[in-house]
Amino acid sequence: MNSNTKLQIIIDHRERKLIKSLDKKSDKIGYETKNLEVADIIISEDVAIERKTGSDFISSIIDGRLFEQLLLLIDTYPNPVLILEGLDYIALEDTGMNLSSIYGALAYIAYKLGVAVIPTRNIDDTIIVIERIAYREQIEDIKPVLSRRAPKGMSIEERRVFIVEGLLDTGPKKAKTLIEEFKTPYEVLNAIKNTNILYTKTGTPKGIEGPISILPGFGLKFIEKNKELLFEKIKL
Repeated sequence: MNSNTKLQIIIDHRERKLIKSLDKKSDKIGYETKNLEVADIIISEDVAIERKTGSDFISSIIDGRLFEQLLLLIDTYPNPVLILEGLDYIALEDTGMNLSSIYGALAYIAYKLGVAVIPTRNIDDTIIVIERIAYREQIEDIKPVLSRRAPKGMSIEERRVFIVEGLLDTGPKKAKTLIEEFKTPYEVLNAIKNTNILYTKTGTPKGIEGPISILPGFGLKFIEKNKELLFEKIKL
């Protein structure tokens, strides 16, 4: 770390490749490593970044990690950012998901969850993005770097309801019902994931079973649409 560096960030200690690249390629950024509960990179009290390579982005959609991480990021920082590094032809070809599901998840993240998505070609480009965001926050806007911050504005429950409203076919009343039953957006997503669609012998959908089935007003179409949005793998 250069003691004369004006820009300072906090990086999760598990981001070893990024740390190694910063040491080699950037003389503009100083950093501190920590075991971060939320985010991979903290820029300021307002801005934090989740960094995903193309393959990790896709696998984290499938296993549910992505939405858990982003919901925590949204709950903690006013300006959350997702850097999507190397989502290229190879990553898309190797995936076990439909392209429509991948882009559907990206659309949901960007315009429903309100997370800024910044694509980069590689880790060198990612460092450039980090430098520019850090410069704007710390030099132009003079924001301090904090490793933790509490949400502002909405109460926790209001924020949770607002996030769940981003699901398909979900208005304020349904979102509130889901939060009252499952407590957090992450547990709502788990409940959707663990609610199964029932089929007749001829393969026609006939209903649902699982956590969501106990709630009135949540039927087959709700589960079908939101499973496709959040979790659907390619049909072979």
